[in-house]
Amino acid sequence: MSLEQILNAKPLSERGKKILAVAQTLFLEHGYDNTSLEMIISESGGSRRNIYSEFGNKEKLLLAVIREKAEIQVGTLLNIDYDLPPQQALSRVCYGFAQGFLSETMIKLFRLVTNIVPKLPEVGELIYHFGPLRGSIPLAKYLSHLHQQNMLDVDDAEFAAKLLIEMIKGRLHIKAVLLPNEAISEQEVQEHVDKAVTRFLKAYATA
Repeated sequence: MSLEQILNAKPLSERGKKILAVAQTLFLEHGYDNTSLEMIISESGGSRRNIYSEFGNKEKLLLAVIREKAEIQVGTLLNIDYDLPPQQALSRVCYGFAQGFLSETMIKLFRLVTNIVPKLPEVGELIYHFGPLRGSIPLAKYLSHLHQQNMLDVDDAEFAAKLLIEMIKGRLHIKAVLLPNEAISEQEVQEHVDKAVTRFLKAYATA
């Protein structure tokens, strides 16, 4: 199964959805290498035939788990309210994005893929193409709109969108990964997002 096929995978059956949910839980709890197809089958009630039919093999099952979570995370950037002032619109959508990548599931998934990318480079390829590249599209479209309305001076909307995403992730993601015992409050997330958006808008303000 190629990367393009994974990105445009057909909808799963109810059995496939169950297998996917169980696989995610087991991968995050035990790691990729320590999770066997037998464990997934035992918990999901499926069979090897179900797994091979819906996903292909264990590696492709992991890629399906990552694809699903990346799709949810990218989806947080889709609902930009064009009727709101830019500061409010961007703060709102970026706060939802931050809450997503700071979730326990996403942090565990990040640690998991960091360990396995050297052995399975296609995992990194999937995340790179499905995460940052696709996630920047709705932001870039919105920033182009602001540029056309002469509200911002954005000569490269795609670059600006990726820059904003990295500004939002910044130290919050590093803190969540490296300091798991230090909880990040909603207030801290909101303050970080507001400051990042304010500085971003100031940098691209029209003369």
